[in-house]
Amino acid sequence: MQRVVVIGLDGGTLDLMEEWMDKGFLPNFDKIKKKGVYGNLLSTMPYYSASAWVSIVTGCNPGKHGIYDFFRTDSVSKKLINSRYRKVPAIWNILTDNDKRSIIVNVPGTYPPEPINGVIITGLLTPSLESDFTYPKSIKDELVDGKLGRYELEQVAVDDVPKSLLAKYAPEKLAEQVNKMTVSHATVAINLMKKYEWDFAMVVFRGTDDVQHLLWDKKDLISSCYKKADEYLGKMMEFFPDATFIVVSDHGFQKVEKYLYVNNLLYNAGFLKTHSPPTYSFSNILLTLFNKLSKFLFHLFPLKTFFRSKLGRKLVLSSGSNKNIDLTRTIALYHSICSRGIRINLKEKYDHGILDRKDYEKIRREIIKLLEGLKDPENGKKIVKKVYPWEEIYGKNAENDPLDLIIDLERGYGAQELLRFPEEVKDARYYEKEGKMPILAPPGFYDWVGDHSPNGILFMYGKNIKPNYRIDASVIDIVPTVLSIMNMPIPDNIDGNVIEDAFIKKPRIKKAPSAKRKLLTDAEIKAIKKLKLKP
Repeated sequence: MQRVVVIGLDGGTLDLMEEWMDKGFLPNFDKIKKKGVYGNLLSTMPYYSASAWVSIVTGCNPGKHGIYDFFRTDSVSKKLINSRYRKVPAIWNILTDNDKRSIIVNVPGTYPPEPINGVIITGLLTPSLESDFTYPKSIKDELVDGKLGRYELEQVAVDDVPKSLLAKYAPEKLAEQVNKMTVSHATVAINLMKKYEWDFAMVVFRGTDDVQHLLWDKKDLISSCYKKADEYLGKMMEFFPDATFIVVSDHGFQKVEKYLYVNNLLYNAGFLKTHSPPTYSFSNILLTLFNKLSKFLFHLFPLKTFFRSKLGRKLVLSSGSNKNIDLTRTIALYHSICSRGIRINLKEKYDHGILDRKDYEKIRREIIKLLEGLKDPENGKKIVKKVYPWEEIYGKNAENDPLDLIIDLERGYGAQELLRFPEEVKDARYYEKEGKMPILAPPGFYDWVGDHSPNGILFMYGKNIKPNYRIDASVIDIVPTVLSIMNMPIPDNIDGNVIEDAFIKKPRIKKAPSAKRKLLTDAEIKAIKKLKLKP
């Protein structure tokens, strides 16, 4: 049976890579381009990591797997999701059911690790190195120098502030940190693949996402991170020459010219209410103060250590100017920077819900009209391409309570969740007089300079893969394609298709009934915990 290796390059974009391949900076990607297939990989809508990576490893659309954001969408507070929220099997579950072995390293959203036939070391959303983030548990003891290698762990949200300050005050160190992570994850994956039997392996290099968000205007530093990924792609191809390699990304990247402050817009339109005037709220004063003192704090304190502590983690996940939102009077609010979604505050769904179901469609139409009518006053261009009702994207049977409206922005615009006065807007007196908040501003202290675009990357190389062939596909096509290479049946619940045009000889496609994901209920989990406490 043909073995398959999937390598994830978070945020990988051909907009940058094609030039660097032509210049010889990425020799291994260029080798695949000439001896295999390559092209764009269309992301999910919206094109953000949480939903896209889960679609890559399940072959299902977000409405079916139920992951829309790194934060739960059935709550207005910032509660992180975990692997238990995924409603369909991942490829490693499918392979386990068919007695095939997998090695999975640093895939976002895999914490807590599932029991599988093989090894899992979880990625983004793992709470800390103290947690049980490996399966089997014994693998954790091998993550040291001289064995599998040290494992660099990334933490969502709590690492964002230290990374942002590195980007502002020591950008070369951020690139070094990213490359260190790539080396760590690649080394651990290679050592696992050398030590243990496997049929399928997957590792994700996450750092390219960070440098493109924070250093988009420093292409030399970004290219150094792509080069490091290219180097370890080459090593893996050398160590495992008989495997078929598939390189994917969850989305692409682009420059952000301006940010739409969605909650400011909802505030101005009366859909969102606050406890105190948003310009002078306590949390906004703290954000402004931190901005002013950031350089001093960066050089004085070990911020990464602080924000990863229990206190720092609590501050990050519970803070923000959105704490000033009065949910008892708010009809709609923007959920998070990674969701591109607006939550309607329905009475029947939330403790502080205020909107009657009979008014739901009317409110949605009003917000859609408001957003789709926005134009940039400086150039007259539309800001919002389209606003989708949730069922139009995810289907009426969508799992895990998706957000009510999904925003797709025109190229060059990003969406900000903070309810605050952007520091880049100078004419504060006009807005204060009108009682309004600015809704559009260039990237500021708390913003990314690069943001996601819909098209990621796809590279395929190995036996039976066409040489020098350009092809486009979707994130949901990866699982069925991998299963077809491995001559495995494809569960009938999978939404994607086999990328048949990538093959010299088209593989036989076999369908099989889908197996439902086996999950413990909350009551069962509580019962197990009580049993463990008994002497």
